[in-house]
Amino acid sequence: MKKVIIISLFVLGLIIPNINVKAVNVSNEEQLRNAIAGGGDITLTQNIEIKEPLVIDKDVHIDTDGYDAIMMQGDDTLMTINSGNVTLDSVYLYAGWNGKYDRWGYPENDVVKGQGKALEINGGTVNFDNTWIYVGKVGFEVNGGTVTGVPYIKAGEYNEDINTYSGGQGMIVNSGNVDLGSPYIESGGIALTVNNGANVTLDGALINSYEGNGIEVNDGSVVNVILTNEHSDININSYERNGIEVNDGSVVNINSTRAGSSIFGIKNAIYLNGGSINLNGSIGLSSSTEGKGIYINKGVNTVTGGDILNLGKDFVFSYLKGTTPNFSIYVNPDIKELRVTDEKGFMELLDNKLNLGFCGGTWEYTSQTEEERKATCSALGNGANYDGIIESNELGKCTTIYINGEKQNEPDASCNPITNNDENNEQGPQIVEVPSTSAYASIIIAVLGIICVIVSVFVMRKMTKKAN
Repeated sequence: MKKVIIISLFVLGLIIPNINVKAVNVSNEEQLRNAIAGGGDITLTQNIEIKEPLVIDKDVHIDTDGYDAIMMQGDDTLMTINSGNVTLDSVYLYAGWNGKYDRWGYPENDVVKGQGKALEINGGTVNFDNTWIYVGKVGFEVNGGTVTGVPYIKAGEYNEDINTYSGGQGMIVNSGNVDLGSPYIESGGIALTVNNGANVTLDGALINSYEGNGIEVNDGSVVNVILTNEHSDININSYERNGIEVNDGSVVNINSTRAGSSIFGIKNAIYLNGGSINLNGSIGLSSSTEGKGIYINKGVNTVTGGDILNLGKDFVFSYLKGTTPNFSIYVNPDIKELRVTDEKGFMELLDNKLNLGFCGGTWEYTSQTEEERKATCSALGNGANYDGIIESNELGKCTTIYINGEKQNEPDASCNPITNNDENNEQGPQIVEVPSTSAYASIIIAVLGIICVIVSVFVMRKMTKKAN
């Protein structure tokens, strides 16, 4: 009998973990809250409007029987995730919802007020599986934990007349581990902001910002944009500022393993402000007629001291005509040191300008030899759709340029600071001499002070003795 009980328990141990617990169906706010509190699988059977924010600290899988939504009006956070394994599967989230439905009974797409945050992630593991986010202020903010999957975000108020967004931010990453597969973001303000040394990896990216930077990286953070999925693209656009802005100490790595990637900024495709960018593969850069392909505002990574611009040996520019009169790398002439890497060895300092003697066609990159790509640069007026050899503005006379670690020039002699031994220093060293009379006077005063102290002590001792 004892053996039978043991065998039965063993069999139950094998069976019970494999029993699928039926998902809890929910159709209103109370049911949704209770299901989240209990954890497990949850299925939305219809759109649910909530009045107060949701908090998740358990393992939860939220799915729908179609494409249903969780909605909240007002300027608050719809959902806060503190811990647990959380999956949002085919769910629509509306934060700052204006309360209107379309004719099919769904919340109107692209219609939110300029308020609300969809998600705040402080911990746990969150996976986006075909998740759509419509929000007035912030799509989601990451302060910890791990985030994966493919979110679709539309942040800001939609301007139907001109098909753009105003206000709002798509993603803000302050810490944690974020690894997303080709997120889709349309945002009025900055589409992706990375702060506080956080690390973000995107396997492809479809990003549009109408009023801010496409991607802004701050505080020594790292962003990797790569392509491993043949169906993904790297397409980063800003229609008012910079496609990518890399600030002090930060690093952005772009690796386009196939043709067709592009970065556009109405001001600059790439703006380097004390942070570094590493470019590999075929990447098309473009800007407005007043903008620049790459704008270097600070010439060295201000934290690591490393090179500001690093071009890989398989890297090739392409640049469409009609965007700027001359494709350019603009260098702030006031910087004192400029460090760049060019693994192909095509970059040179020529006539006090940086020249990069190769480019190519974005869509032809994989079928072109290196010589064909280089020849594309000089094919102006011959049917080529690309500007010519890439060159910078006139560099400052006090700027020292390093290419691949080798010094390329000597700054103008006038840039050297004046020293005491400088023959051109007519005034000579500024030494303040104390007149001898002043020195003697100081000695006399010091001696008199000492005599006064001695006399005072002598008088006090006499008076004390007399009193006794």
